[in-house]
Amino acid sequence: MKDALDVHRSLLAREIPHEIVRLPRPVSSADEIPEVIGLAPQRCVAVRMYVADDRPLAVIVRAGTTPHPGAVLAAARARSLRSARPDAVNELTDFAAPLVSPLLLPDDVLVLADACIGHAEVVYAPTGDSGTAVGITSRWLLTASRASVTELCLPETTGAAAGDLDEELAEALQPKRLR
Repeated sequence: MKDALDVHRSLLAREIPHEIVRLPRPVSSADEIPEVIGLAPQRCVAVRMYVADDRPLAVIVRAGTTPHPGAVLAAARARSLRSARPDAVNELTDFAAPLVSPLLLPDDVLVLADACIGHAEVVYAPTGDSGTAVGITSRWLLTASRASVTELCLPETTGAAAGDLDEELAEALQPKRLR
């Protein structure tokens, strides 16, 4: 299995600035990294593995999020999409399935990244090892991963609650009465 040392060596060989961070405690999935190192989830990434029309697909998203299936289908130009089985992910990527690194993915894996990854200057990603993460600028992460960047996640609601927005929309769509 690949681990932090493989990721580190690969980035060094390509002269990509990065930092391997030792986590205060082991994690069992990339979604735990923000809590363990005390960062906002927007500063950490996770890889979701899928099969799109029988082709392996890696999707880089913010930790704790899942891409919208329709957006992934459109970006991959595929007709079908299903989550990859953990054993298949392990075999294909040579990383532990819940800790797949966005770096060192096989060339035959299509890599997509949600555009919001670029909103943080530095992000932290899994290394395949439960005790480490890699800190890297989002620009270098997207370049080194060979990712095609597109909008894949639903936008976060800000300001009014979604229920308030629904009520405002319904009211706006009501026909106006003439007096």
